[in-house]
Amino acid sequence: MQFIGKSKISTLHSKPDVSYPLIRLPQQYKHLIGETAQLFITNHEGKKGFFILLEETEDKGKVVKQSLETNLESRLSALESSIAEMKELIFQNNLIYSLQSSKEGKKERPSRDLNPSRSLDRAP
Repeated sequence: MQFIGKSKISTLHSKPDVSYPLIRLPQQYKHLIGETAQLFITNHEGKKGFFILLEETEDKGKVVKQSLETNLESRLSALESSIAEMKELIFQNNLIYSLQSSKEGKKERPSRDLNPSRSLDRAP
């Protein structure tokens, strides 16, 4: 075994009532992000230890990301369908409104005298 660094165990909250212990690896191992690992607990010199074994996969990241992408794609598809339905309803409402207003026709208002002082001159 070779010492690669020291890390404080912190907390990761996925939901308000769910928390996981989180151990960070040094940045030089960022290429491992998305890999799948097997975790084992062991004792080393009388102390509790963890052994991490990386699985070799041909398609890196697919195991973890596939369900996320599928879920995201289905959610986006449902959202797009809802937006299309809303657009269709708005279009139909506008069409019905325009047909109703054209059938009724525009009613002419009686003209109004914009100069009320002239009407006072005409009074008996």
